[in-house]
Amino acid sequence: MQSKHSNDKIFAVPQKVEDVADCYFYHTVELPGYGVITGDWDLRRGMDDYLGKVAFAGQRVLEIGPASGFVTFEMEKRGAEVVSVEVTAEHGWDFVPYPASKLEEVFGPRQIVMQRLKNSYWFSHAVQHSKARVYYGDVYDLPSSLGKFDIAVMASVLLHCRDPLRIIEQCGEKATSLIITDMFYPDLEGAPICRLAPTSQNFLWHTWWHFSTRFLTQFLAVMGFKTSETLTHQQYHRGRAHTLFTVVGRR
Repeated sequence: MQSKHSNDKIFAVPQKVEDVADCYFYHTVELPGYGVITGDWDLRRGMDDYLGKVAFAGQRVLEIGPASGFVTFEMEKRGAEVVSVEVTAEHGWDFVPYPASKLEEVFGPRQIVMQRLKNSYWFSHAVQHSKARVYYGDVYDLPSSLGKFDIAVMASVLLHCRDPLRIIEQCGEKATSLIITDMFYPDLEGAPICRLAPTSQNFLWHTWWHFSTRFLTQFLAVMGFKTSETLTHQQYHRGRAHTLFTVVGRR
């Protein structure tokens, strides 16, 4: 496949992770020689809907936030060349700015979890002989050296980001099709709403927003993308079914 003028020097050197015990799996995955490894989310039954029923054969894909890489490797199995963008070790997370005294209890453990999460990606990458690549950097300022893409995927990631529209804008500058998947809230439907999720009581330091589907389709239209009919689908978090939605925009 063509790299579409990317600079290969910006991509991470694959990390060697030899012990599965050093990994935290965000997604349930079945790995050759290891069988099923249970993670927080099990997307295996609903992957086609999760990705908007888009064909990936021969497509160069930009993925924002790969976590354990389950979605990465599923797109690769469908014929895509995948480049994922992940936060650096120094950044760790787009923390909601609760008082420092409260966040101190989160920072240390989160750094450990994020390293174990990255370990699960590289462990799976090696076991599956993946050719997917990772760029560690600022998701709000993606370098031109990443090159151009056919598709950009923002799957269950925008809710965790302070400025989701900036990320959509960045992806829209680099890709001709956009796939956005997030949690579905029926009470928000019918209007272009982005609702703040954290309160002073719930200490939701890791999640910023709840979106209506129209909030995203309207913004994609502003950017010049035509959107497909929104898909809703069931995915499983620790055994419990949740409804998510997927919007596909094409320019």
